[in-house]
Amino acid sequence: MSAATRTPEAEGLDLVLVGSFNPAIFHPEWLFRQGIITEQDAKEANVQNVSSEITVLQMGGIRLQCISHQFSLLTTNISHAERMQDLIRQTFSLLSHTPISACGINPHVHYSVGNIDYWHKIGHELAPKEPVWNELLEHPGMQSLTIKAPRGGDYPGEINATVEPSVKHPPGIFVKVNCHYGLPSEIMHAGAAERALKFIEAEWKPACGMARKVAEQIFTKIKPDHD
Repeated sequence: MSAATRTPEAEGLDLVLVGSFNPAIFHPEWLFRQGIITEQDAKEANVQNVSSEITVLQMGGIRLQCISHQFSLLTTNISHAERMQDLIRQTFSLLSHTPISACGINPHVHYSVGNIDYWHKIGHELAPKEPVWNELLEHPGMQSLTIKAPRGGDYPGEINATVEPSVKHPPGIFVKVNCHYGLPSEIMHAGAAERALKFIEAEWKPACGMARKVAEQIFTKIKPDHD
């Protein structure tokens, strides 16, 4: 099976802002009154907690979490990505004076490899056991590998790509990518939300596809011994 024909077993996304937030305001009723979600969405939202310390609520397939220094939207279904982008855009266009110091677009994907020998081969190729590990440990195996690289362009930052065994779809691989952008400190209290939204708008599509792109590169470069 070629990399192009492999279909993920699951694909999701996290969108994270780091800064200074007021968790208590993010109630479904407030989101509805501001025109961010519909009345039906507000009625159907699963509110787990709303307080000055932490807010956790589920709206459709999107989970909103907020503590004093972090706001995040999370989904295990990539089909909700466009809605997540709309939610973050509408919310922080309204809360335009929110201090924000960093932003991350973080896709993740699970692939089944269907063959335990191929699964081991991927781990051995990504994290060779020679010349170090086989002499130190008995049956060493790759648990987690992270590769970090700078990201240039108009919103320079870094990319952190992590590959692990998939616990949900064994034998398989789990790939998660953190597309990180640290905002200039001088704009944290003046224009940071606007800059973060511009980063999200510009980098959304390539960032959302990065986990799949990493996995496809692995499958392209590391072939099973027998298809």
